[in-house]
Amino acid sequence: MGKPSDRYRYMIFPKTHSRRSTRPDARHIDLEYERIPQYFRDIYVPLFKKIKIQPNIVERVNDWSHENLDENVIGVQVRTWRDDLRRHKKYYKPAVKRLFHLMENAQNKDRFLIVSDSDDVILSLIHRYGNKRILHFPRSTPRFESYQSYDGTAEDLIDMLILSKTHRLFSSYLSTFSEAAWWFGGAQARVWVF
Repeated sequence: MGKPSDRYRYMIFPKTHSRRSTRPDARHIDLEYERIPQYFRDIYVPLFKKIKIQPNIVERVNDWSHENLDENVIGVQVRTWRDDLRRHKKYYKPAVKRLFHLMENAQNKDRFLIVSDSDDVILSLIHRYGNKRILHFPRSTPRFESYQSYDGTAEDLIDMLILSKTHRLFSSYLSTFSEAAWWFGGAQARVWVF
């Protein structure tokens, strides 16, 4: 059982449901992050490394990351569920308070790399925490319609790969986007689910 401050750290299911529904033999590893046994990490990490990404995308990721990321940057992936009103109300709205709690408990020197499916999230976090603490990749495509074009999808991948370079990750509940970023990063980042 975790400490009171990390009760949502791996919030696979709210409250005690996760303990009752996950198997002790670790056969269900989706969204389990650091609780995934090393055996499975050793199998999956090399598979993610085999994925070939276009060189121009890798170059953009590396250039931006080199200029903007350091050990004081925490990756924050915010899934608003803008495409599903029920999930938006059920998962996103209550999660915002938990995200604020995580961000406000970070050290003053920490900055936040924000990756989201909504441009409005980034703007609201800049308004709340300031430009000096909030980072985001400068996209040319709007996030709300990124899935509709090659450039938008490429910039989604860039966001994911940049997120994978952070060592600490605040992840939206049930987000496979941040899970994939965690795997691309070698399954090494510390993860807090909000």
